This record gives sequence, C-alpha cells and structure tokens, in this order.
Amino acid sequence: MRLAARLLAFIAAAIVSVGGATAQLSQPRPDLVVAISVDQFGSLLFNRWRGAYRDGFKRLAEEGIVYANAYQSHGITETCAGHSTLLTGKHPGRTGIVANEWYDPKTGKQIYCVADDNYAQAHDPKARRVGPALLATSTLGDWLKEQSPKSRVVAVSGKDRAAITMGGHRADAIFWYADAAGFTTMVGKDDSAADKLAPVADVNAKAQALAASHPVWTYQDDSCRRFEDTYQVGKLTWRSTLPPEMPVEEGKAASRVRPLQIMDPLTIDAARELIGRYQLGKRGVTDLLAISLSATDFIGHGYGTQGPEMCDHIRRLDAGVGEFLAFLDGLDLKVLVVLTGDHGGSDFSERLAKQGFPNAKRIDPKALLADINRDVKQRLSLDFNPVISPDSVQFYAVDRSGKQLDDGLREKVIEAAMSAFSARPEIEQAFRLTDLLDHKIPESAVSDYSLKDRFSQSAMAGRTGDIVVAYKSGISVAPVRLTRFIMGHPGPYRHDTAVPIIFWWNGASSQTRLLPVDTTLIAPTLANIMGVKTPADLDGSCLNIGYPDAPVCPR
Repeated sequence: MRLAARLLAFIAAAIVSVGGATAQLSQPRPDLVVAISVDQFGSLLFNRWRGAYRDGFKRLAEEGIVYANAYQSHGITETCAGHSTLLTGKHPGRTGIVANEWYDPKTGKQIYCVADDNYAQAHDPKARRVGPALLATSTLGDWLKEQSPKSRVVAVSGKDRAAITMGGHRADAIFWYADAAGFTTMVGKDDSAADKLAPVADVNAKAQALAASHPVWTYQDDSCRRFEDTYQVGKLTWRSTLPPEMPVEEGKAASRVRPLQIMDPLTIDAARELIGRYQLGKRGVTDLLAISLSATDFIGHGYGTQGPEMCDHIRRLDAGVGEFLAFLDGLDLKVLVVLTGDHGGSDFSERLAKQGFPNAKRIDPKALLADINRDVKQRLSLDFNPVISPDSVQFYAVDRSGKQLDDGLREKVIEAAMSAFSARPEIEQAFRLTDLLDHKIPESAVSDYSLKDRFSQSAMAGRTGDIVVAYKSGISVAPVRLTRFIMGHPGPYRHDTAVPIIFWWNGASSQTRLLPVDTTLIAPTLANIMGVKTPADLDGSCLNIGYPDAPVCPR
C-alpha cells in the first residue's frame, strides 16, 4: 500500500509539473512583435507636435502605455549608439556601438559602427561593406532564434546602421534603403544578390520609379507654411520653406535636393511587404519585426526641427504610422507594438539665436580641431598633430601616423588637450576616458544623471575616444551644408537624451506613466511577454505593462 501510495503521489506530482509546464508554454503570447524606432524622435519633438496628431501617433498616444519622457541615458547620442540599446538591453559602452564612428588606436583607421568585411551590399558590391560584426552583444532577435528556431526575425530601415543593430546577429533578413536602388541587404561570398533582394522586389520597383521621377517635396499640410523663415547660415542666406531651396555648401555649387519625403513611406511599404513575404505572425510562433524610420533624422540635421519641413514631415509620418497600424489590425493577429526614438535633438544654432538662445553659436569642427592641435603642439613642442577626431565629440591621442602613442607621451597629450578644451568657452565639460571607465553611477533616477554619468555609459576601452567633450547647449558643431547637415549631432542634455517609449496592442489600457525609465528596459520587457529568457548581464530590467496574461516581471 505504501508503495502504491508513493507511486500515486509521484504520478500526481508529475501531472502537476507537466500541467505547469504546459500552461507556461501555452500562455497567450503575441503572434508578432513590432519594434519601431523613429530616428531623432526625442520627447521634445514628440511633445512639440502632439496637439497636431490625427492618425498613428494620436492612436498610440491615446491607446497605449506611454512613457512620454523616457531616456537614452548615454552621452554620445547618435543613431548607431541609440539603436544599439533598443533591443539589446544594454548601454552603448557594453553593446560595443559607442558612436556612429570611432578610431581604432591600433591601426589608426576610422571605423564605421557596422563595418563588416564578411558581407557586401546586394545592390552594389563596391559599396561600403556592412554587417553585425562590431555589435559586441546579442539582441532580442538572437535570444528568440536561440529559444524558438522556427521564429523569424526581420529588420528594415532607411539606414544600414539602424537595421543591423536592431536586427542583430541571427536575423532572417535585414534591409535598408539605398536611395535610387531601393532597399538592399547583406550578401556573403556564397549568396546570390538577386535571391537576397527578391523579398523586396516589388517595393524596389516602386522606389526606383519614384527616385527616377525626382519628386518635389511640397506641402501636404498647408498650415505648416506659418513656420517659414529666413536665416543667415554662415555666409549664406537661406529660406526655410517647401519645396526646399537647392542645397548649397559654402564655396560649392548647388546640387539636387534629396527627396526625403519618400523614405519613410517606402520603409513602411517594405515592412508590409516583408510581413507577407515571411508570413510573420502566421505560423504558430512569435515573430519579431524591427522597423527604423530614418527621415526625421535626415530632416533634423538638414533643416532643423522647428521649421515647415519638420512640421510637414511629422504630419506625413503620423499618417503613415496610422496606415501601418490599420494594416496590422487587418491581419487578425495578436500584435504588440513598441515605438521609441534613438536620440533627441534641439535645432540649428541660427534658429536658436533668432529665438534668443544665449549660447547659440556655430563652430567649424575642422577649425576647432586645428586650434586644439596647435595648442597641444605648442605645450609639448611637437612637430605633428597629436589629436584626431571622427565626430568632434571623441578625441584620440595619436602619433604622426595616426596610431596610438606610447603611454608616456599619450598621457601628456591627453593632459594638454584636456587643458586646451577646458579653456574654451563653448565647452561645458571634457572627460578622460579612464575616468569614465572607472566611474560608478550613483543610485538615482535616470532623469537626474550628471553629464559624467551619461558619458560613462558611452565608454568602452579600445573604441571610445581618449577624451569626450560636452559642448554648451545651443552650440552647432557642423559645417554649412544646407538641407544636408546644418545641425550637428545632439549632446548629453535632456532634450538630446529624452525619448518617448510607447507600448501598444489592441485593447491596451491607456496610461501615461511618469516614471523616468530608459530604453534598455524595452528588450527585457518584450522578452518577458514573449516568453524568451534573457541574458543575466543586461543593464535594463523588465517593466510590467499590463499585457494580457503576461507573467509578472522577475525580480
């Protein structure tokens, strides 16, 4: 009897165990998770136009779980670095993607953040070779593929660096926009470019026809005309209006305006096409689609953030996101969407000055670097330029061949350069990499981080510059390249780092949450809902957002 009782108890325990496992495996999960990044879509921009939303952004803001003022909490706020945080759960100093570009101190070469000799671009084998090799960590898509091999991971963007850093190492497909060619992708030495491009053949035919027609950007919303104005930018007088004036760089002839108004609509078209092509969400497993909409960033850099160009673009983007949400509705799937930004920004200095901003000023990055080198050379009696920079934020101490100096002279160059930066009125603070690597961020809300706290999360030995600098707010460190680049990359301030994070699904309870979270929380939050285990070393932790029947976030 005792044996029978023990056997019955064992069987009962086994049933309970299997039942528990079955319940866990069959918990309601989304069929499709869609992660959307809008490049340079900071909280300032999101909130600036919020009253004008009529479509997609209105729906997300009114129906979703809204963190209107979340953060990209690092200091070097650029596209590549920001995108690397979104689906990794880590800050740039640990993703390896510290900036758009950096110097390799061993080779003396400037490195693009997604440079990868393993792949060519499908549309042009001579184009810059890109891939995920420099992404030094795994992504949500990688975790998903490891634990659910039948799941599919697809990424698409206007920029290669956004698509690749969101797609990760094991994505089934990664595409980005290459202007007149349409969307392209990575091809290995044994891959067929035609086969790799087949999933976007239809949208590419449309993209190529559009590009060939040289479409003119005119007002879709006539009310945006009220933001037209004229500015003295460098030596040039420029009218901010639509259609855009022909771009001019000081000393150069005008050239054709890039048709930025077609980029995001084509990217959304590509996303729709890829959902169908890869049957995302329709095969009994959870799939992941990552989308980065890039035109906001190009417009912000080329035209600023408060003019008629951005006004009209936001109206178009609002409509495009609305159409995409309606498309997702029509799939009759359980879809979970998150929308955020990779960084924020302010505006170009001439507009800020006209608005009365006291520190607004344009700095020529080449002249700045020349001044620093002149100062350091004089202090140390050197006959070569010992400081180089890929972006006017990171600065490296180098020898005459551009490679890393020996430790003794390197330390002297860094010390002299720190003194030179500290003496310049446009510099708020300069930081040594060694100090940033040693820095421990105190327990505080991300909204209260100091500049040193933020830059420490951009610090990685061997990649980040020996010195990083924060310019005073309002400074544009950029040449005059109208409609291309008149506003430099943003800095470490709140308007640069604050971004919205919105979680949305059909039936979500509308909430606006005031908690100052950061973007490293997105990946673990999605993973928890998807039933995907995360690595133990993430910077971000899970948020409980109320998704139906999702497990409570682990502590």
